[in-house]
Amino acid sequence: MPARADDSAEASTSLFEEKRDGNKGGLTVVHPQADVGIDLGSHVTLAAGYAADAVSGATATIYQVDATTGATKFSDLRQQGTLALGFKGRRSSLTFNGLFGTERDYLSRSVGADASIDLPGRNTTMSLAYTHSFDAVCDIDNSMAMPLAREALTGAAPCLKQNLMFTKDDPTAHTLWQSLAIDTAQATLTQNLTPLMNMQLALYGQVLDGFQSNPYRRVRVNDDTPQENIPSLRDRWSLSARLNRFLPKLHAATQFSARFYDDTWGVAGGDVELAYSQYVGENLLVRIHARVYQQKAATFFKDAFFYQTDSSAGAYYTGDRELSPVRDAVIGTKLTLISLKGDKPVWGLFDRLNFNVKADVLFLDQLAAPAPGPNPMGIGKEFLYGNGLLDAIVLQLGLLATY
Repeated sequence: MPARADDSAEASTSLFEEKRDGNKGGLTVVHPQADVGIDLGSHVTLAAGYAADAVSGATATIYQVDATTGATKFSDLRQQGTLALGFKGRRSSLTFNGLFGTERDYLSRSVGADASIDLPGRNTTMSLAYTHSFDAVCDIDNSMAMPLAREALTGAAPCLKQNLMFTKDDPTAHTLWQSLAIDTAQATLTQNLTPLMNMQLALYGQVLDGFQSNPYRRVRVNDDTPQENIPSLRDRWSLSARLNRFLPKLHAATQFSARFYDDTWGVAGGDVELAYSQYVGENLLVRIHARVYQQKAATFFKDAFFYQTDSSAGAYYTGDRELSPVRDAVIGTKLTLISLKGDKPVWGLFDRLNFNVKADVLFLDQLAAPAPGPNPMGIGKEFLYGNGLLDAIVLQLGLLATY
């Protein structure tokens, strides 16, 4: 079969490195990924992908005031495969996709579809996407235990091997598989405002129903250290806007985006991002971006000091940093070297090659969670603010080949 211009293959590797203050551990993630897409005739496309996360690091096993003494090392390998079948018309497209991912203690399965259409004039594009995931999480069998007596999963506890269709519990090891259903929908409108500027609006919604706690994390509540307990149902949504402007005299483009997020757990936040892309010559593209994000805590989140001295906020308690009040800033750059087709194919095979190098720096600041009741003396304040910035870096190398 002769090669078509839309066929492509892409491979990349990302490195995420986080170093936490003091002896609170850190995190290293190596993420290789490969994607291939081909045309099956003039109206049908087929795409497949593989990705993995090799995760290692150390973290505190108990969320408490003095968490440094409980830091333990861990490592895991996550793998996932994706498959997509698409149909293209002159002004519309429809794609069906599926995903299967597995690791020692988690199983991901999802099916979905997305559709888009260009309205007459080709200045407006509307798209809809929907995905349903039916996941499974390995956990200790706490079905007979009261909330404050629930045990946490450990790396030594076996989780019987899963496959595509089912999972098996292990009564002898007191482990079972908890279900988690996730429904995700998104509607997007892209509008050309002028020949040099376009705008995109996106409305995103998601419903999660099932086990959402970290099975390994414990929280010190008064004198007890049970497995964390968070609600099984969570509805969340976000509204985002993006504006792109091409600058022909500079051979460059600018981008501004903003997003607002809210959910039924009380977490609300927003972020803004600015980006500038500049062509250097014909084959080098430089992009610089900066983003700032801030959110407030879930209604049941407390700083560790107040869990220990004031008990939990109702039935729920968590040490999840993503449910805490947090502010972060990301600054980064991306260099893309584009090898255009000349008289001969690149490397004798490809129409076009894109090499890219990306680097981001993350500054993360955990803020103070609201203290329960009046606190004029600032009791517990030394535990509210943590130890300042938690720094991380992201490095990525990628190669995109079109043939």
